[in-house]
Amino acid sequence: MIKENLDTVWKAVLGELEVDLGKANFGLYFKNSELLSLENGVGKIGFPNQAISRAADQRYYVLIQEALQKAAKISPLSLVFEVVEKPAVAETDLGPLFETPKVDKEAVSLAAKRAGLRVDYTLEEFCVSTSNQLAFAAAQAVAQKPGQNYNPLFLWGGVGVGKTHLMQAIGHELLRKNSNARVVYASGETFTNEIIAGIRRQNTADFKEKYRSAEALLIDDVQFLSGKDTAQEEFFYTFNAIQQHEGQIIMTCDRKPADIKDLTDRLRSRFEGGLVADISTPDSELKTTICILKAKKRGVELSTIIAAYIADNVNNIRSLDGAVQSVVSTSQTTKQEITLEFVAKVLKFPIKNDSPESKIDARRVLDEICSFYTVPIKSIKSHQRDRPIARPRQILMYFLRKHTTMTLDEVADFLGGRDHTTILHGVKNIETLIARDASLKNDVDKISQKMGLVL
Repeated sequence: MIKENLDTVWKAVLGELEVDLGKANFGLYFKNSELLSLENGVGKIGFPNQAISRAADQRYYVLIQEALQKAAKISPLSLVFEVVEKPAVAETDLGPLFETPKVDKEAVSLAAKRAGLRVDYTLEEFCVSTSNQLAFAAAQAVAQKPGQNYNPLFLWGGVGVGKTHLMQAIGHELLRKNSNARVVYASGETFTNEIIAGIRRQNTADFKEKYRSAEALLIDDVQFLSGKDTAQEEFFYTFNAIQQHEGQIIMTCDRKPADIKDLTDRLRSRFEGGLVADISTPDSELKTTICILKAKKRGVELSTIIAAYIADNVNNIRSLDGAVQSVVSTSQTTKQEITLEFVAKVLKFPIKNDSPESKIDARRVLDEICSFYTVPIKSIKSHQRDRPIARPRQILMYFLRKHTTMTLDEVADFLGGRDHTTILHGVKNIETLIARDASLKNDVDKISQKMGLVL
C-alpha cells in the first residue's frame, strides 16, 4: 500500500482511537504514531520510543487491531509495533533574546519550602525505567505547559513507587520558571482537616483563598477524600475554580479513579477527565540504580552486586533509602567495609545461594513447561498471542529469570528475538498472578517440584 493510502487509513484509525481513549490518553500514546506498512495480513505501526510502543502493545493491541481492520477492510490482521526515531531538528542560533533566563536558586528554594516540597524530589533525582517512563513523560509535559497538557494529571500506584516524588518534581519545575507561582501542595488528609477546621471556626475564606487561587494544586493520597462528603464537595468547587483560571491540578492515589470507593460521580469524572497514569512496581534494575545513587549522595560508592542484593530484598523505593542509610551510617560508625556479609548482618537479609551451580539449564526449563502445558516448542517461541500459548510463555520467562543465570536480553533472544521489556513485563505479570491466583501458583509449584527447585 502506498504512503498516501497508509496515511488515510491511519487517520481513520486515529479518529476512532481518540473517541475511545479520550484526548489526554490519545495524545500521550498516539500523537506521533504512524502506519508504516500494511501487507500480507500484517500492519506495522511506528511509535517514537520503546516505552510508548510497549505500553500501546500491552494496553491497546486489540483496540488498535479492531480499528485498523475496520479502516483497512482487512481481517484477520496482526500487528507489529516498531520504534521510529525522528531525526533531530537542527537548532538555529536564536540569540540572547531567547536565552533561558537565569534561575534565582535561593528564591526557588524558599518558594519550594513555602509550598511544602521536599528539596530532593526533583526530576533530576527521579530514576526512570519501564515501570514509570510514561508517567515521567507526562510529568515533563505538564511541567512544560501547565494547565494545557494533561489537566488534571492523576498518578496512581502502590506504596513507595515514586508518585509523590514525581508530583512534587513538577512543582519544583514550575517554581524554577517562576518563583512567585502559586504552587500549593497538600495531602488529602491535610486538605480535609483544614476545611473542617475552617468550618468549626466559621471562617472558610482563608481556606478557599489558599486552595482556589493556586496556579498548581498538588494533592497527595487523594483517596483520603473517600466517604468524606464535606471535603469532596469543597474539593469539587476548588477543582472547578482552578481549571477555570487555567491552573494545573495533579493528584496521587493508591488506586485508579474507578476503584476509589464512596467517591461522588462528579469528582470521579473530573479525575478521569485528564490523564490517568499508573506507576507499576519498580523492577530490580531500577531499584539497584536507586541504591547506587542514594549511596553516592552519602559519599559512598556501592558495588552493583551489593546494590542489587539490597534491591532484591526491599519491596519499594521508599524503603530503599532507609536501607541504604542504615548500611552507610553503620559502616561509618563501626569503621567496617561494606561487604555482602556486612549488609546482610545490618539489614538482617538472608544471602541466597545464587551461584551458577544452583541454577538449571534453560533448555530443561523449556522442555518441562512445554510438556506440562502440552505446548509445542515452536509455538511457545512464536509470536502467537492466544492465551493457551501466551500464559505458558510468560511462566517460561519467569522461570528463566528466576532459576537461570540468563539476563533479560538473553531470555528475549532465547524466546525468538523479543524485546527485553516484553520479558520484564511477563515476569512481573506472573509474580503478581502467583500472589492471587491459586491455580497458577499450584502450576508453578508443580513445575518447580518436577525440576527439584526450592519453593
